[in-house]
Amino acid sequence: MKNALRVFKRDMKSIIKNPVAMIIVVGICVIPSLYAWVNIKACWDPYENTGTIPIAVANNDKGTTFNDEELNIGNDVIEELKNNDKVGWKFVDSKEAELGVVDGTYYAMIEIPEDFSEDLTSLVTDNPKKPEITYKVDTKANPVAAKIAGAAKTTLVDEITANFISTVNETVFDSFNEMGEDLQDKEKKIISLKDSIIKVDQNMDLILAVLRNVNSNSANLSKYLSELKTTMPDVINGINTIGGNKQNTKSFLTNTQSTLSSAFDDADFNLKQAQGSTERIQALLKQLSIAGSENTTVDTNAILSKISTEIDAVNSRISTLIVFLGDVNDFHPNATVSQMIVSLKDIRGNLTEQKNNLDKLQKQVGNTNQVNQELVNTISNNMSKIHNDITTEINDYNSQARPQLNDIANSLIKATDDASTLVDLSQGLAGQIDTLLGSGAEGTELAADISQKLYDRLTEYEDIVSKMSDELKTVDNKDLVKIISILQSNPEFMGDFISDPFNLKEQPIFSIPNYGSAMTPVYTVLALWVGGLMLTAVLRTDVVDFEGSEDITIRQKYFGKMITFVTLALVQGLVVSIGNKALLGVYTVNTLLMILFALMTSFTFSIIIYTCVALLGNVGKAIAIVLMIIQLAGSGGTYPIQVDPMFFRVLQPFFPFTYAVGGFREAIAGPLVSSVALDFIVLGLVAGIFIVIGYFLKSPLHHKVSKFEAKFKESGISE
Repeated sequence: MKNALRVFKRDMKSIIKNPVAMIIVVGICVIPSLYAWVNIKACWDPYENTGTIPIAVANNDKGTTFNDEELNIGNDVIEELKNNDKVGWKFVDSKEAELGVVDGTYYAMIEIPEDFSEDLTSLVTDNPKKPEITYKVDTKANPVAAKIAGAAKTTLVDEITANFISTVNETVFDSFNEMGEDLQDKEKKIISLKDSIIKVDQNMDLILAVLRNVNSNSANLSKYLSELKTTMPDVINGINTIGGNKQNTKSFLTNTQSTLSSAFDDADFNLKQAQGSTERIQALLKQLSIAGSENTTVDTNAILSKISTEIDAVNSRISTLIVFLGDVNDFHPNATVSQMIVSLKDIRGNLTEQKNNLDKLQKQVGNTNQVNQELVNTISNNMSKIHNDITTEINDYNSQARPQLNDIANSLIKATDDASTLVDLSQGLAGQIDTLLGSGAEGTELAADISQKLYDRLTEYEDIVSKMSDELKTVDNKDLVKIISILQSNPEFMGDFISDPFNLKEQPIFSIPNYGSAMTPVYTVLALWVGGLMLTAVLRTDVVDFEGSEDITIRQKYFGKMITFVTLALVQGLVVSIGNKALLGVYTVNTLLMILFALMTSFTFSIIIYTCVALLGNVGKAIAIVLMIIQLAGSGGTYPIQVDPMFFRVLQPFFPFTYAVGGFREAIAGPLVSSVALDFIVLGLVAGIFIVIGYFLKSPLHHKVSKFEAKFKESGISE
């Protein structure tokens, strides 16, 4: 070790005493940083400047008449886009747009055709035609700009979709409004008809018995015919009312079935969203636990606030689902749905308990500035149980409850069809019964004949009346009131709600405010590797003889030079990391950790590169360059490793770049102790492996590599 330090000291003296050497070494220490700084600054916030990217929009839409009103969706969309500054929209005619895309003036063009509004509104006619929008993009100009243009296209399509759905739904709900008002006017008649049919069915056996014995008991016949005569006008009037409204009612119930199907989908969506929220809560609780056990700069109050928000979100979704399933169960009781409601209420109770625990934890943090780990663990364990319970509910809902809910919705339409048939038959029956009853009142001498005819008719329709009565008994008068209330909802509100049924609340985890800071790990790590390559390209890896060097072994010279290279690499790491923060203002959660990772990365990279070059000469330099190329493509620095070819996905865990980039990300976005420890350990382990390789192979390879290098120099093309 002493002799190795002699080599290092001689190198340092040579650098300090020679001004030219000093200038070159300083340049080597700074130039890699310039590589990182220039690239970071160049991509500092590109996606915030997309408003200058020109996208041509040509609107040729001539409009149409929809629901007795003039409608031009193309013009409406253009007005909306004028308020959208995310892209540099250029509103031109088709010819100018075409030429602009060809000559590079615009990156893309979007053309709305003449019949766009007409085709779009044909969706609600008997001959629907799907409209088309022409989208052309110049992928030659810039690949990233083409992607941004694609996003602009999506923005336009979303705008058109939302506007159209809102307009159509508003029209539909206007029609529902009229239907609701009509039903409300006839609500009492409908309920009276229902009660009359049930009453007829309840007295059917008695009426038939009287008719069978009419010859022996004409007095009873007269009495019951009188009762039937009194009841039948309500029945006839009600049947005619239902007959007049049955088509509208059937159409409404068909739409209701579609709405129920969407509601059933929403129930599954709410459960899955609640499941996702519990996963985010568990991740936040882990951060909170780490913040409490380690001295980090993570804002515990911010984490607690996020957890509280997520718990409220889960509670809201579960409560909404309980109310919905309760309404369905009230209409059509079902054991599976009832059990699911009980389970969801248990989950909601557990959520309320954890919200109370969280409130206690927030108070303790506010008073003591300390995190109660026991209370955190309690909340975490209960949230894990809630997550598992919600997962179970999702499975039970899709495998058991959902099929039964679909059956309920389908039975609604079937009941309507049956009722429609019954109404048709009842209308014919009603007129004939009324005639028969009128004839019966003319005289007792015709009673037997009339009663026999009436008996035959009632016997023929007895099953139909009984079936109708059974169906009507299941209908609650409150259900009719609910249906009328739905139909009379505000058309504007309902149209807008269905076109855009929810708001997306975005809550970033480990957020980084700009793209440049997010790309800092990649460019910094790459700069440090380039710095190591520059050191081996400019400085010698072998030792020039000096006084006393004859006593120094090859291995000692190797390690002495290694100390020199590592020292200069550490300077490179300090320069680039401090410059990232001081000169560029790169966002960091922990600046000290970023500097430490820069030093650790420089240390490891310099040992890897120096070992390759010191052992193999020019071949080692080539190996170091190949390693850089492979790691840059396969370390997951720029794109997720999951989108890379399988070759890189297999090798990625073995690349030093992977852990160097990961370490910088921890320092910039927010550290997790386990991840930081893993990155440090792996980088240190890699450095140790290359030190051991150099220790054992330097002496055996020295003479062979020296001969190889000498032969290469004889060619006259090497240094």
